[in-house]
Amino acid sequence: MALTSFGIGSPVGLLLNIIATAGPSIAATALASILGRAELRELLAGFSISRLSARWAALAVALPLAMVAVAIAVAVAFLGSPSPTLTFGVGGVLLVEFVRVLFLGGPLEEELGWRGFALPRLQGRLAALDASILLGVIWGLWHIPLYFVPGTGQFETIAAGTDPAFAIGGFIGWTIGLSVLFTWLFNQTRGSLLVVMLFHAAVNLGAFLPSAVGSAGAASLLYVVVTWLVAAVVTIRFGRRTLAG
Repeated sequence: MALTSFGIGSPVGLLLNIIATAGPSIAATALASILGRAELRELLAGFSISRLSARWAALAVALPLAMVAVAIAVAVAFLGSPSPTLTFGVGGVLLVEFVRVLFLGGPLEEELGWRGFALPRLQGRLAALDASILLGVIWGLWHIPLYFVPGTGQFETIAAGTDPAFAIGGFIGWTIGLSVLFTWLFNQTRGSLLVVMLFHAAVNLGAFLPSAVGSAGAASLLYVVVTWLVAAVVTIRFGRRTLAG
């Protein structure tokens, strides 16, 4: 799609994008099946309700929204960004968008691969922080074609005049910081994919939030900075080897 400039808006483009987005989870399921039933059962155990903690689920949703709220507040207070406008109508749109993203915007399609399959194996060889950084780089690089597929948010960023190297580099930097937080949540919940899916959906919603409330611009860049600061605090507090205390 990137090489041919095939748009995501057409029926064929939409279908191809669904398949591409689900690539990590498809690959993980296939590999676990090849490795044996025990591996597949362990992969799918990430969806177990017994690993789902209400406290950690609430944190997974609240943390990205709190991070973007801080980013918006700093952008408004110090960088002249417009004050946000949050109404019941906007709130309703954000709730619907959260549900859509949870099931169709990446979390379900990706997390079996990134956190369900890859992360445990990387942590078997590396310290949790090192595994997170490596996976964050891979996760970020995996998104690069989207910057060249018409109709995606990433393509619109480039079309608006943002330097591609800056946009892609900033995004990969963001996924590295996010990956540390994903690992922390994953390890704290004994590998709950439900919790990391909620976090993934909230992270994506957070990226959409500044423009939704009329404060786009500096807040989006500050969201990346705040993510790194929180990741640093988590690493210091819980330790680079396990990120689990």
